[in-house]
Amino acid sequence: MMRETLSTDRFEADALFRSAFEFAAIGMALVAPNGRFLRVNRSLCEITGYPGKELLKRTFQDITHPDDLNLDLDYAGRLLRGEIETYQMEKRYFHKNGLIVWIHLSVSLVRADDSAPLFFIAQIKNITDRKKTEEELRKAVAEIEKLRSGLLKICAWTKQIEVNGRWVPVDEFLRDFLQLKLTHGISDRGLALYERQCKGTERSRPPKD
Repeated sequence: MMRETLSTDRFEADALFRSAFEFAAIGMALVAPNGRFLRVNRSLCEITGYPGKELLKRTFQDITHPDDLNLDLDYAGRLLRGEIETYQMEKRYFHKNGLIVWIHLSVSLVRADDSAPLFFIAQIKNITDRKKTEEELRKAVAEIEKLRSGLLKICAWTKQIEVNGRWVPVDEFLRDFLQLKLTHGISDRGLALYERQCKGTERSRPPKD
């Protein structure tokens, strides 16, 4: 009876793990010590663009950007040697279509009873959109610093600013060069001028017969 209970508990635990693994909102993978993917979930397939069967034929080294690979391998080696228990890093994957995908990687290691390494557990979050926003902000800050070091020419008649030898509208300058989000509005002074103009228009109309 005890054996049957333990077997049932293990089956339920395994089923729960499989469900949590497969339907996790972030990418998850079980990875062999040599880097080969042993098991991947749907989210990781979406992040990389590879179907599960194709991804299982590859290693994480195959899809990692070469500029990020050495650091990743160094962390993995330290994990295998027992120098650290987990590691996290930001790195780049090559999507199947060739584009770069930025990810945040968290890795831990599962060992056997004799402490021999069995497999890595990797959690992968797609941070490409965040990286793009950070790059846009960096460019905007650089543009501001560049502008602060010089003098801006502003045409009061046309409400344009000279940028790199080209005259652009103020709203275009704020939107495209400083990456600011604009929305229409009216100040108190603008409203007063508008109302004054409307009253002047009413007075200038000829009387009706």
